[in-house]
Amino acid sequence: MNGKFFQQVEVGLAPERLDVYRQDGASHAVTLARYLCNMALCEALYSPLQIAEIALRNAIHKGLSVRFGSDRWYDNRSALSTWQQQQVFEARKKLQDINKPVTPGRIVAELHFGFWTGYFNKSHAGTGLGHSLAHSVFSGAPRLERDMKKLDARWTRIRDLRNRVFHHERIVHWTDLDAQHADILTIIGWISPSLCDLAQALDRYSVIRKGGLQPWLDKLRHHWPDPAGVTPANAAKSVVAIVPDAVDLSSGAKTPFGHRWGGDVIRLSGANIDAIQTGQTLAVDVQNEYVVFLKKSEPAKATSTAGNA
Repeated sequence: MNGKFFQQVEVGLAPERLDVYRQDGASHAVTLARYLCNMALCEALYSPLQIAEIALRNAIHKGLSVRFGSDRWYDNRSALSTWQQQQVFEARKKLQDINKPVTPGRIVAELHFGFWTGYFNKSHAGTGLGHSLAHSVFSGAPRLERDMKKLDARWTRIRDLRNRVFHHERIVHWTDLDAQHADILTIIGWISPSLCDLAQALDRYSVIRKGGLQPWLDKLRHHWPDPAGVTPANAAKSVVAIVPDAVDLSSGAKTPFGHRWGGDVIRLSGANIDAIQTGQTLAVDVQNEYVVFLKKSEPAKATSTAGNA
């Protein structure tokens, strides 16, 4: 890729941020491709992590409301460890400082992720509260998986991953990232199968993970090519190719244009084809993200020979 462009990007991002992606002496293109792939993985993990966090806190809120007979269970000291009492105090004060009503819903939303996962660590091991929540919150889990130590270990891993993702830190090198992603979906399903269905419908992690660095390398080299090997600016680049059939891009297969994501098949009806033939344009929505327009090519104009006789 273009070295000058890389240097400009490096200044904007800070060399220290890119250093962890080139510790092995990687080229400019590989370094930046790793950075972009890491960004995409973090983006893809955002939705399952968010759903997991919200599902957990709402399920615990419901469980504690039932146990203490009030949705203001946080006013009952026996529902909280010492450090959780401090978090509730700070959440209430924050709402008061910004003149927001101190309602149960606002308190629940204001409490940190660690507050909720704390119900499965040693803070509540002796109170019986954590054990009770382990069974009511994770009603879909196998009995042996409702063990507090196992739940604490799971949520500690999820919280650590969540913190790295939300703070834009490196995860692309983690060898167990696939297992962690699967674990998030599993634990969402234990809380709410419907939310798990939603998380899976939104999920793009597997496609990005399987794509690896190649799509990013292709993009970088296409948009910012090395001047030493630049294709002439007026060289035609085909964006349409006739192929025998669609290919499964999730398996890492290459397209005529190199590595790409997506791979959805859009079928044109007879009416669609007739519209193109009559000079109309088709607008095609691609994965609810961008639009391509299909139209018939204009026939090449014949070169006039008048006056050459």
